[in-house]
Amino acid sequence: MPVPVPTNENAAPRRLLRDVVFDKMLAAIGDGTLELGERLNDDELVRWLGVSRTPVREAIAKLADYGLVDIEANRYTRVISPSLPEVADTVRTAVDLWRLVAARAVEVMSDEQAAGFATLVDDVLAAFDRREGDFGLRFGSLFDYLTAAAASPALDRMSETVSARAALLTRKAEGAYQWDAGKVVATKLKTAVAAHDPKAAAAALPASDFIEGWTERVRALNVFPA
Repeated sequence: MPVPVPTNENAAPRRLLRDVVFDKMLAAIGDGTLELGERLNDDELVRWLGVSRTPVREAIAKLADYGLVDIEANRYTRVISPSLPEVADTVRTAVDLWRLVAARAVEVMSDEQAAGFATLVDDVLAAFDRREGDFGLRFGSLFDYLTAAAASPALDRMSETVSARAALLTRKAEGAYQWDAGKVVATKLKTAVAAHDPKAAAAALPASDFIEGWTERVRALNVFPA
């Protein structure tokens, strides 16, 4: 029997090699395979990833755009090594952006999208109850959904970079996860979305004192230089 020829309906979209490499390197930074402050050597990355130099360099450039890699021409390329104030600033910026995303999304969300968000929140709450998985990624999934619902190319671009950096840095400080506080925020968001209330959605995000408290918990872990 001849192999069926893919049609437009069943053909799987092909991913660019640079995007595959980017995802692998992003995951490696997140899980500590590539450590904060580690210098990146093209030849070593080529051998490790089993690809040519071009997609590696393209992936590194994208990581730099995300603020996850520092590039100093003719000197070094390395994973970022942010200070605690820089980390706190990243998280505060992400929260400010998420307020805007939440409000914009609720303004335009359909009832079907709102129902889908409620299901996602329930899944996240269940995971939080079990203290299961990566807090930052699960919490961030709520805003990935809201960003998509907002249907704003400008917000897409901003969220892609800011959220990725915030998720990675909070993952490095997993001992500071605030599961119960995350449940409160997620529940408030669910209620605001169900009511189609943009102001309530924005107000669901934590205030500055919450972020300051999280920062002090991170400080105690001594993950980032003060």
